[in-house]
Amino acid sequence: MTTPAATLTPTERVQNAIASRRQIASNFQDFLRLLTTQLRNQDPTAPLDTNQFTQQLVMFAQVEQQLATNQSLERLIRLQETSQLTALTPLIGRLVEAESGSIVLQDGTARGAYVLRADATATTITIRDASGRIVAQSPGQTRAGRHEIAWDGRDLVGRRLPDGAYTIRVEASYGSTIEAVPTTVIGRITGAERADGGLKLTIGRLAIEPGAIRSVTPDR
Repeated sequence: MTTPAATLTPTERVQNAIASRRQIASNFQDFLRLLTTQLRNQDPTAPLDTNQFTQQLVMFAQVEQQLATNQSLERLIRLQETSQLTALTPLIGRLVEAESGSIVLQDGTARGAYVLRADATATTITIRDASGRIVAQSPGQTRAGRHEIAWDGRDLVGRRLPDGAYTIRVEASYGSTIEAVPTTVIGRITGAERADGGLKLTIGRLAIEPGAIRSVTPDR
C-alpha cells in the first residue's frame, strides 16, 4: 500500500526521491543500450524509420528531463529540512514544557508535570532508569488539576544519579480504578537535530518532537 505523500517525513521523501531517481536512471541506461544496439544492428538497406527514431529521441529527452526534475526535488527537500532546522534554533536555551513519558535530570534536578481529571484517592509517581530499575517513587498530589513534579536526582537510598533521561509514570487511583496519567517534561532545550526520520529538539539526552511542546517560558 502506498503511503500518502502528505504523511511522509522530509527524510522519507528524500529517500523516496533517491529511490525513484535510481529507478529512472536504471531505465534510462536500459533505454540507451537498447537504442544504441538498435542503431548498430539496423539493416543499412532499411534504416530505422524517421518517425520511429524521432519518437525514441523524444522519449530519451523526457527521461533525461525526469532525472533532472528528480534531482531538483531532492535539493528542494533538503533545503526545506535545513530551513525547518534553522527555524528551531531560537528555542535553544529556552525553558519548555513538552508532552513526554520521560523526565530529564539537568544539573542534578528534574521537573515535570501531570494533570488529574478529577480528585483521586491516591497517586503514585515512579521514576525508572534506562534498565527499567525503579530509582525513585513517591506519592503525588490528589486534587484535580495540574501538578508539578520536582526530583532532586537521588535514588531510593539517597545516592545522586547522573544527568540524563529517566522514564516517569504517574498512576492515579479513582476508587477501585487505577489509571495512568499523561505527563510532561519541563527542561531547557539544548539542541536541535535530524533524527529518526524527522526533526527533533533535545532536552539534555532526551529527544522530543517540536509538536509535543506545550509552552515556552520567555527568557528572564
